[in-house]
Amino acid sequence: MSHKHHPKEARIRAVQQQDGGRPASEICKEMNITPGTLKRWRDQLHLLAPSDAALIREQEKMIEHMARVVAEQAVKLRIMEIALQKKR
Repeated sequence: MSHKHHPKEARIRAVQQQDGGRPASEICKEMNITPGTLKRWRDQLHLLAPSDAALIREQEKMIEHMARVVAEQAVKLRIMEIALQKKR
């Protein structure tokens, strides 16, 4: 497998997915990593203080919310563009 850097957020998400019951083999295949790499990430991230992990989860929730808001705005903008084109 080629060596590539995965952002900390991606590593955290992978470990959380495994903690949530997703098979390691699926995670490794999706991210193109070895099981040893996932285990190393898991060992490293489980050393985080509980407050750090909670903060990261809260930030991920905020990012997901903001992404939904942006997607909704994009749909509204597209509807407005179509309406303006029909008026011409």
